[in-house]
Amino acid sequence: MTISRRDALKWSGIALAGATILPLSMVAGRTTPRGAGRLFFDKEDIPRIRSNARSELLGPTFREWAATSPQALVAGWSKFAKTGNIVYDMRDFWAAFEHSAVVYIVEPTDERREALLEHFEKVVALPKWDYLMDGDEDIGLLRAAMAVSRLLFIREALGDDFGSDLNERFLSALASKGAVPCYRTIQGMNNPDTVKGWRYDPQHPQINDFSLENWPYFLGRTNLRGTSTMGLGLAALALEGRDPRCEEWLKVAVDSTYQVLSEFSPNGSYSEGLSYGAYALRLVLQFCEAHYRVRGDIDWSIATNWSGIIDDVAVMQAGKNPDGTPDVVNFSDARASIHPCVGSWIRERTGDEAAQYATKHFASPGYFLDYLWYRPAASGKPPRQELLNYRTDLDWVICRSGWGEQDAVLAFRSGNPANHEHADRNSFLYKAFGERLLNDPFGAAYERRDPKWTLRMTKAHNAILIGGRGHQYHEGEEGVNAGQAKAEIVSYVDDGKRVSWTSDATHAYRLANANVSKVLRTVVFLKPHLIVVLDQVELKSEREAVEVRYFPDNRDGSASVTRSKSRFELKRPGAALRGGFAANTPLSVRTDQLDFSEDLLEGVSLDGDKELGDYPFVAARSSPALRHELCTVMLAQGNEVAEAPAIEIRGKRKAWHFEAAGVKGILDTSGEIPRVKGVDEV
Repeated sequence: MTISRRDALKWSGIALAGATILPLSMVAGRTTPRGAGRLFFDKEDIPRIRSNARSELLGPTFREWAATSPQALVAGWSKFAKTGNIVYDMRDFWAAFEHSAVVYIVEPTDERREALLEHFEKVVALPKWDYLMDGDEDIGLLRAAMAVSRLLFIREALGDDFGSDLNERFLSALASKGAVPCYRTIQGMNNPDTVKGWRYDPQHPQINDFSLENWPYFLGRTNLRGTSTMGLGLAALALEGRDPRCEEWLKVAVDSTYQVLSEFSPNGSYSEGLSYGAYALRLVLQFCEAHYRVRGDIDWSIATNWSGIIDDVAVMQAGKNPDGTPDVVNFSDARASIHPCVGSWIRERTGDEAAQYATKHFASPGYFLDYLWYRPAASGKPPRQELLNYRTDLDWVICRSGWGEQDAVLAFRSGNPANHEHADRNSFLYKAFGERLLNDPFGAAYERRDPKWTLRMTKAHNAILIGGRGHQYHEGEEGVNAGQAKAEIVSYVDDGKRVSWTSDATHAYRLANANVSKVLRTVVFLKPHLIVVLDQVELKSEREAVEVRYFPDNRDGSASVTRSKSRFELKRPGAALRGGFAANTPLSVRTDQLDFSEDLLEGVSLDGDKELGDYPFVAARSSPALRHELCTVMLAQGNEVAEAPAIEIRGKRKAWHFEAAGVKGILDTSGEIPRVKGVDEV
């Protein structure tokens, strides 16, 4: 997508929030300032860290890390030294480095200490820590900030074994290879007109074919602002009293932290999805906690709606994955929940007991801060009942029967564009009996040349196509930045066990098809297992067909899709979704597989080692017309129920009558927005 500089300036959010500065006596829950030095933990904290490593929540992950030999650092560095790939291979090295440092704190050995010191030296000696430049100057987006964080943490992990000579060389590198590049990045985000031109460092392999021309304009509104903010802030705190630039660096880092937190909506939601919000938090919270320890003059506990953020963590849960980790509402590229450190910090600093519950039930260990911040004995409380049916202020709707692994969750995507988005307006996912019976695709490509870019398209979602086309999306020229497509919830009715809403996606589809004049999707969720969907499409002058698609989760190859006339079944090992279609025009129903060959760029083929997977779906296609109403009724059943339910759908006098599983009702379409009437048990 090409954006105007005027719009980009508006989006860049360069008017940053001012920091809330309080007298030390008024800062809630602060630690006593200790001066520059230890930013992450004190020696007195080591017994608690060791206890956390044996806890029920963190113990299994720690044992995996401890079972890895220090030689993993040698292998990781050797791979990076061979490829020079600072994006992926250096990232993998940092993971091995931080894991080994945690293990050293808990179970110190000479071999592990020497491996940490040896590779610390190698990182300090690198000519640079990142792979992007502004003109001829280095900037620090991802890897420089990671280097700052991990090296400072590992310095504390090594403690007295970290020599003064190495410390001097490290602090010099910290300023030139960490703070300065991160500062340039944030200043570029804050003042994009001053950027000379962001580009890839030619000394490092180009990892994609993105244009970086507009990145300074929109990247500051994404979670990636958090990386440079963390790197700059931690470096400034560590270099206090040594470098005269620290005060300016610290001021910019504080302002940028407020900007990162401002990207969470007033009610705590995050437009890029839970994974990316969690990423932003675990970055800036490193700085916030270090700032408490060194300065202690900002009350970060009131910097944003932390309770709302925890509410959103709960809302975005979808039971468990087969491996026991949290499953989440994976709109866009999201695929994981928070790490325990996020909920632990919020619980410790704000006293929110729901944050402790989220830590124990909705978090997945795997980050070094988990061991530093977790407080297993802190009291917790489950999510509020009001969150069972929730319309976020992003115009996403998530309804559930509970937070258990077998409970039903239906999540619907309306709302505005966002970084990392898919072309998924009016799409939804549905999970029941522990099975994703209607799935939002995982693993969509970030790169347009990858065939899995197709997974970003409307055609890969539980949504509609008009004349074979989905709604507007960009061509990936600048990566996975936001498109232009908008949708809006125009009606929402919460009756507890029955929830209904209508989303207007006319804008999104009209951007791709000027013939479109109306696109509404109405959903009725009769908890926990009955779903009614009504798609209404009106066209201006040219008759076109409308197709609705529904995809089960088939990542493990265990889904099946069958049909008989207008009835269908989407089956998973633990449950089935059985349903039927009806329309105001002649209807054809088929089962099919997602075709990755339709959108390939010139020179790209499906040949090679990449495993694309199979994406079966059922589709109902109405005949070409100017006005379409297509009604779908679906019922989830455990696999102990072998016989499909009787489903009736009848269009009559500007209304759709439906009946299934002892429930009947009417969708009245006589007005501008459908209304649910007469829902009763038969």
